[in-house]
Formats: sequence, C-alpha cells, structure tokens
Amino acid sequence: MSTLHPQVVKARTQLLDARAKAATLHYSGASGPQLCFAWADHVDVVVNGLIEASVQNLPTPLDPNCFAFIALGGYGRRDLAPFSDIDLMLLYRGVTEAQIAPLARSIAQMIVDAGLQLGFSIRTPFQARQSAWTDATILTSLAEMRLIEGSETLFESFLNSFRNGCKRRSGRLAVMIEKERFLERQKFGETIYLLHPNVKRSRGCLRDVQIVRWIGFVCFGEKDPEQLVEMGLLAQEDFQAIRDGYQYLLRLRNELHFGTGRAQDSLDRSKQVEMAAIMQFKGTDGVLPVEEFMQQFFEFTSEVRYSSANFVGMARSRMSVVGFLSRFLGWPIRKGIRLGLNEIWATRSGLSRLQTDPAKVLELMQVSNRYNRRIEHRTWRTIRQAMLRRRDGHVGTEAIDRFLQLISEPGRLGEILRRLHELRVLEQIIPSMRHARCLLQFNEYHKYTVDAHCIRSVECAGEFAKTDDVLGRVYRGLKNKMILHLALLLHDLGKGFIEDHSEVGRVIADETARLLKLSDVDRELLVFLVHHHLLMVNTAFRFDLSQKDPIIHFAKQVGSLERLQMLMVLSCADLDAVGPGALNEWKLNLILQLYDATEAQFRSDSPGQRFLDIVATQRAAVMAHLTATEHEDPWWTEQIDAIPSGYLISIKPNELVHELRRMHQLTTDRPVQAWGKFLGSQDAIEYVTAVLQQQSSGLFHRIAGALTSQGLSILSAEIHTQPGRIAWDRFVVQDPDYEGTPPPDRIDQICRHLVLSIDPQNTKPPVFRRIWKTKSTVDAASARTQPTQIRFDNSTSEHHTIISVFAYDRIGLLYDISKAMFDLSLDLHVAKVSTHLDQVVDVFYVTDMECQKVTEPTRLYTLRQTLLRAIETVEPRA
Repeated sequence: MSTLHPQVVKARTQLLDARAKAATLHYSGASGPQLCFAWADHVDVVVNGLIEASVQNLPTPLDPNCFAFIALGGYGRRDLAPFSDIDLMLLYRGVTEAQIAPLARSIAQMIVDAGLQLGFSIRTPFQARQSAWTDATILTSLAEMRLIEGSETLFESFLNSFRNGCKRRSGRLAVMIEKERFLERQKFGETIYLLHPNVKRSRGCLRDVQIVRWIGFVCFGEKDPEQLVEMGLLAQEDFQAIRDGYQYLLRLRNELHFGTGRAQDSLDRSKQVEMAAIMQFKGTDGVLPVEEFMQQFFEFTSEVRYSSANFVGMARSRMSVVGFLSRFLGWPIRKGIRLGLNEIWATRSGLSRLQTDPAKVLELMQVSNRYNRRIEHRTWRTIRQAMLRRRDGHVGTEAIDRFLQLISEPGRLGEILRRLHELRVLEQIIPSMRHARCLLQFNEYHKYTVDAHCIRSVECAGEFAKTDDVLGRVYRGLKNKMILHLALLLHDLGKGFIEDHSEVGRVIADETARLLKLSDVDRELLVFLVHHHLLMVNTAFRFDLSQKDPIIHFAKQVGSLERLQMLMVLSCADLDAVGPGALNEWKLNLILQLYDATEAQFRSDSPGQRFLDIVATQRAAVMAHLTATEHEDPWWTEQIDAIPSGYLISIKPNELVHELRRMHQLTTDRPVQAWGKFLGSQDAIEYVTAVLQQQSSGLFHRIAGALTSQGLSILSAEIHTQPGRIAWDRFVVQDPDYEGTPPPDRIDQICRHLVLSIDPQNTKPPVFRRIWKTKSTVDAASARTQPTQIRFDNSTSEHHTIISVFAYDRIGLLYDISKAMFDLSLDLHVAKVSTHLDQVVDVFYVTDMECQKVTEPTRLYTLRQTLLRAIETVEPRA
C-alpha cells in the first residue's frame, strides 16, 4: 500500500477544516455567494499547494512559462458549492504531450487523494479553442476560466484569443448555447413550475443565471452582469431579479449540500419539507409551510427565467442584422403601437396608456398574436411593473370585452394566457389568479403549480380540437367555448384555503362571472362546471358503470346535454394537464363510457339506448369471431351475453374471444389460467386470471398478494364473475425490475406464481420484498398530509354497499385491504382500483354472505376500524 504524499495529508486536513469553517459560516447566516466564494478560496489554497508539490516532484523540471492550471465552470466563477466537484484544465504550449503527462498524472492523483471530486482536462490553446467551437459544454466551461497557478502570460494570451474567437463566431455559438440549454431543460424541467425542481438545471434556476454570463461573454466579450448593466445591455430591473435569484438559489443549494453531506441539487418532496422547516415557514390557513416555501421558490425562479430570457432574446436580436434594423423600420399599426420585423413595441405615448389601462394591454396582445411578433422587452417590462403597482381596481368594459373575445377561441390561447399571467394582467381581470400564483399542490399527483396547471388545462382543451375522436368532435361542436375555457382557468383556484377547493371555487366562479358581467345563464353554467369539475371523474373511476343507478344519479346532477359535453371536455383537459400520462387510454375509456351512457338520457331515444347500441354492436363483433362449432355451443352465447360493457368497449373482439377460449378450457382438475401482456400505451403490464371458483376462497386478495410479492406495483384492477362461477379479473401493474417490455420469461414466471397462489390448498401468506428505509423515504412518509379516508355508500347501488378507500400507497396495501374484507366475511363483487403515483383510490362493491348490504351501524364501525388498522400496517412481512 503506497504512502500518501505529505502534501496530500496536509490537504485533507485543510479541506476538513475549511469545510467545517464553511458550515459555520453558512449556519451563521452568510449569503450564498459569500459562502461559495469563501469555499472556492479555501479550495484554491489546497490546489495551489498540491500543484506546487507536483511540480517539485517532477523527475524532469518544466519551464514555468509552458503551462497554466485554469479553473473552469463553477470553480472558475468561484460560486463553488460545498460538495461540488471542481473542473481544472492544464493548458500547455512549447512542450510535448509526453513531457507534460507526468505533471498531469501527478496533480490529478493528488487532488483525488486529497478528497476532491475532479473533472480534469489537458489541452493546448488550439485544442481548447477547437473543442469549444463545437461543444457547448466545453465552451461555457471555458467562458468561466480563472488562473489558479502557472504562466500568467500563457493564460492571458489564451483568454484574449478565446474571447476574440467567440466574438467572430458569436451568432453560431450563442445558438449552440441556447440549444444545449433547451435540451437540458427538457431533461430537468422545461417549466419553472415543475414540482421536483433541480436548483441547478431546471428552468429559472442557476443555469438561467449562468446563461446570461455565457451569452454576454460570447456576444459582447463581458460576462459580469454588473458590467453588462454598465454597457446598457442588461436592464437594471433584470439585473436585480437575476442577482436576487442567484443569491437565493446559491444559499438553498448550500443548505442542500450541507444537509445531505454530498452534492445534492434535486429539491424533492422530503427536501422541500426540510427546507420549509429550516427557513421557518409557518404556513397560513389552507397553505402548508412547505407550500409557502415552494411558492417563494417559484416566485424567485419565475423572475430569473423571465429576466434571463429577455437578455438572451435581446442578444439574439442585436446579433441579427434584421433585428438591429428592425427598430428603424417599424411602422404604426395602432395608435401608439409600432410593428417591426421581429418585435412589436409601444411609443412613449403608447406606454403611458398601457400603464393605466388593461384594455390597451389586451389590444397589444391581440396585435402581437395576429402578426406573430414578440413584445419588445422595454414595453413588456413597463407593462409588468405598472400592473404590479396597480393592484385590484376597476377594469373597464372594453378590457372585459377584449378578454372574453380572446378566450372564446382556442388558437394559441394557452400561450396568450401564460403571457398575460407573466405580465400580471390576468390577475387584474381575474383577481383570484394572484392567490394561485406559484402555489404548490403538495402531492405526487400534480406536476405543476395551481396557476400553471389551470392555464395548461385550457391549452389541453384547445389541443383536443386537432383530434378526430369523440373528444375532438364534442369540443369542436361546443357553441360556448368561452365558458368552458373560463371554467378551466378557474377550476382549481379554490386551492390553498381551509375549505374544500370545489366549494371555494364555486364562490370564485360566481364572483368572476359578476365581475365579467356574464349573463345569468352563463354565470350558472360557469358556477356548475367549476363547482362540479371532479364529478365526472369521480363517477367514472369509482362506480360500476354496468349498473344503471350510478348513471341515472349522475345524469340528474348534470341536468343537460350541454353541461355533460362541457364537463366531459373539462374532465379530460383537467386530467391531461396534470402531467404526462395522466390521461391514459384506460381513464379516457371510462370517461367516454360514462359520457355515452349519460348522453342517451338527454336525447329523444330511450334511456341508454345509444350506449346499449354500441355495446350490442361490440357483442355481435365478438360472436362473429367464433367458429361454426362454437356457435352451436350454448356455453359461448351465455358467456358472451355476460361480458361486462367495460370489457366490450375497451378490449378488441378477437382478444375477448381468445380469453373466452382460455376460460372454456377450465376444469375442476385445472381450475386456473393466467396470462399477461405489455401495454405500450400505459407502459405497464396487464395480467388476467380466469378461475373456476369451487368455493369462496378470497380470490381477490390472493391475486393482489401474489402480484405484490413479486415486486409489482398495482396500478388498477377490475374483477368480474361470469356464468358458471368463473372469476375473470384484470390487473394492470408496473414492474420496477424492468424498463419497458419485460422479457417473456418474466411474464411467464408471474403467471405461474399467480396460478400457484390462487390454489385454495395454498395457505401460506405472501412474502413481500423488504425495502431499505432511507432517510428520504422516511421524510417522504412524514410529508404526507392527507388523512386516510374510508367512506360507505348504501344509496347509489341497489344491491351492494360501496366502500371507497383513499390512502397513500405502500407495499401490500391492496392485499391488506381485501384480506381484511375477506376475514370479515364480506363478499367482493366489484373492485375498481386506481393509483395516482403515491396515492390510491380503491372502490369495492360488497355484500355480506347472505348477499345483503352492510347497513348495521355497529358492523360498519367495526369494518371502518378494521380497514384503518390494515391500511396503517407499515411493517413489511419477512
């Protein structure tokens, strides 16, 4: 075992001491830049000592003028976080690579041995420049270069040649930097409102501060924001927003590093809770401390994103000849408004009107949209500052009329609303938008803040117009799209209050309708849509749609075909705006099934006839796939007549026949069949079981336990019993052991395990995987804010008690719930299970063993307590 060089031993001690001092400095309240600069200075001392030792130990001395050690990236900027790696380049000239290699090997080894994470490169000036012209990562890293040790002459010569080379290629290099940043945002979060942001790479975070420096250096030869202000290139307001965001984000990043003892840039849910406590957020009525903290976070990042984007856009415009001449070639398009080749802007008199009248801002936005020109930065900034000062005030009839006209058509409505929101104009017209700005929804289901989600849902509805399915046809046929779009914009604004957000939303919708001077008819429709925006989803996902009672009850609540159509589009847009994959094929089919069944209630044909016709057509299609021999067997007719409507609508006829043939093979000697297939549209696997039930054997909990014991996560489940006591159950699961399609052997393995587990002679309980409880998983569990809910419904179904369970998901949860029901001698007839990331909504239709509803209060109390105990069981089985 080799002995460490004395300088390395000294460096380790220095780093330990320096990190302790840095922690003391941080916890004493030092700003983010203060601490990072101090830590970078400590690292400089250590690295300088190691370089000196490496040079002295060289077998053949080198000319000190032939090399330079240069700090790059964050280390070059000196905003080095406590546990970040350091980027170092050994620049050399006048010697060969073989001659410089011993120094490179020595210093790299020493730095790593000292305990620093190192990114290291060895280049000549020519190699460094050539790499930068084609690689944005190298380019931006070199833009932050700083001499650590070595030839100052070599460093200055390289810096000047690099700066001049950037200026000659400024247009191309700026585009390359923007493209690289766009790709990074795609990976780490294109929207600033992503709920698991990366404080370094997500939009509005530190990368957007750094891009101002990089574009400034490439285009203007200056990267210091203060100097860019002096040069008239960066507006003072933008500089202040970038500086404030930079200080806030650096301090937050330092806290993440010290809190975990490693490089940590991801602000996940458990870290959000920690940060809220550390920063002493107390919360308010209806807003948790963590939601208050994240609202502040998004306010800072939105300002950074806005100011950074403005600077980059200005630089792009200046670099373009067309952009430069545009200001001199503008022509008047409205009073006080000029139209250029790329931008639209207000004259001095126009700015005066824009600052006092939201109607003029909406007019400017309409012109900007019509001519596809972006609003010039000075005009944009002036409007924004004026709206920030204006607060709630009277909005004139002209502004209301323009706004209602704007939201009546889809077009680029989502983008326009987003821009109006950034300008603070939207909250002048809809005051409740101010409360929702940057408001976090602290759960794993929603991916965006309340305001971003509402605007995104309007955008999703507009996208339905491009499709040729039922959803697209219904949306295009709506005569009053204005009310639908307004309802989507308002539907979640009731969040962040103590009361149920749908009830608060009802009040907001009524107040907004009166502010906008809507007719009584439109006001009633708007209030209904906002108040009941969850009605259709809850009905479709929680009730057995093959029964008439839920359909009739839902139809009575809706009341008209117009309301049904709007509610269907609103429900789908709301789901789609939650995040990628939230509106999957399974959920859409359930909503459409409810829509079809309810639509017939409002038409002239007999109740449910249109839906029944669709079901009958599908049933006939299944019959058409039978062979002549099968047609003669009454077993097939009996089975096909009993296929549930949900299966007929969502499964292809040939696949249903294939599954029925499997069921036909069931015998008392071979009473179980199981098969599976990968569902690409859901990125999940569907397992189906067919069981010839010889006795009440608790089939559902056995299947749930078998799947969970194999490490599978159950996303949804449906059960059904065919004639002849054949249980026909479907489970959609995710397999964390495989990304994408699992191999056939894995699916076969699961199917064999299902068959074994369903055997009534098998009395062994399932064994679930042990999952190591890391600090983050414990913190995530402690961050859960919603209580477990168990609801009983004895009115919706004529023959069954409906049990709805709302709980946080965990390993074995569905097994524990269904096993508890079995142990209480409840017969499970229908189960609808859906998982929303970390939360589950399970609905069970049950009776007692005499096929009666469970109505006796004492038994319902016992059932509730038993289920609560089962749900709150957290110890894994070994």
